[in-house]
Amino acid sequence: MSDTTPFEPGTFSRRQWLGGAAALAATFLARPAFAAGPNVGKGRVMLVEHSKATLDASKLDDAVVKQMVAEGLKAFTGEATAAAALGRFFKANQKIAIKVNALGNGQGNVGSAVSPQVALALAGHLVELGVKKSNIRIFDQYMDRMKKAGYRHQKPEDGIWVTGHEGPDANPVIYDDNGYKVTFHWAKSQVWADAVLNLCVPKDHNLTGVTGALKNMSLGVVRPTPAGEKQPNGYTVVPRFHRNNCDPAIAKLYAMPMIKDKVKLIVCDATRVLYQGGPQDNPRNRVQNNQLYVTTDPVAMDVLIHELVNKHRVAKGLPKVEDATPRPRAPKFIQTAAKMGLGEGDRAKIVVDTKKLG
Repeated sequence: MSDTTPFEPGTFSRRQWLGGAAALAATFLARPAFAAGPNVGKGRVMLVEHSKATLDASKLDDAVVKQMVAEGLKAFTGEATAAAALGRFFKANQKIAIKVNALGNGQGNVGSAVSPQVALALAGHLVELGVKKSNIRIFDQYMDRMKKAGYRHQKPEDGIWVTGHEGPDANPVIYDDNGYKVTFHWAKSQVWADAVLNLCVPKDHNLTGVTGALKNMSLGVVRPTPAGEKQPNGYTVVPRFHRNNCDPAIAKLYAMPMIKDKVKLIVCDATRVLYQGGPQDNPRNRVQNNQLYVTTDPVAMDVLIHELVNKHRVAKGLPKVEDATPRPRAPKFIQTAAKMGLGEGDRAKIVVDTKKLG
């Protein structure tokens, strides 16, 4: 067959077809190696490090943290901008909630809570994507704790929302663990959102061993049922999920569509780690860590958080959380979540790509 013989019926010659294929291949190869997002999926995590992210165990360098957020998003997706990276998971016309964890706030500083710098950097990139400021809500359970961690309460007319649960949704939900039932309501802020960015922090936890991506959502967006399920303080239904160290409650709650179907991306603010005494902050047990993680896999993220907390515990001469005395507190909920198909629980199958910035 000559180069001028039509390769297929029609107007394209074999030479023209080969030339077009070569051009297409060149275009494809010119794109980033993971333009289709090989980092995005089960068991894939992007780790960004910068040695100067923290000024001390309480203070962050804002400019460095913003750089880490942007570079982490770009490296995770292969996109040229952080906004385009977020565009892989969110749409400009959506209402988007950023669920933070401010429980471990310090006294007048971020402490062991998710830092406002990270949350606001992510919100800023969503605005760059085209999301209206009034359609972005940064929230957690307790606005008073958020304020102590450095967040400033805002309503949508002031720009990006910074708020609490905004009360319970009207519709009751039944949690059923083999006949053990809890009636609760989802937080209005969670129900309001079309999509959620799960922004967690790595901490020791006196009940579950560690707290991270799974627990930040599961026990962070539930509210009491007005009729009959309140605790004595009249505020929270969370203790009803505490039996057996929150296993399987954390996994089963996360698996509900209200969480599983809405959470599109997970970012872990690991600039600091609380390795002992959590979930409340304790500055003596808080260390600089200077890392940020990006993933879509909550189980893989919690496997790494478990590993990270234990690393700092061992470095400080403490036993791992699963060997802690007087009561071991292995985070069994992580493997329960893996068995339910929520993510990768086998450390050997978790791929961590690292990007060092300084």
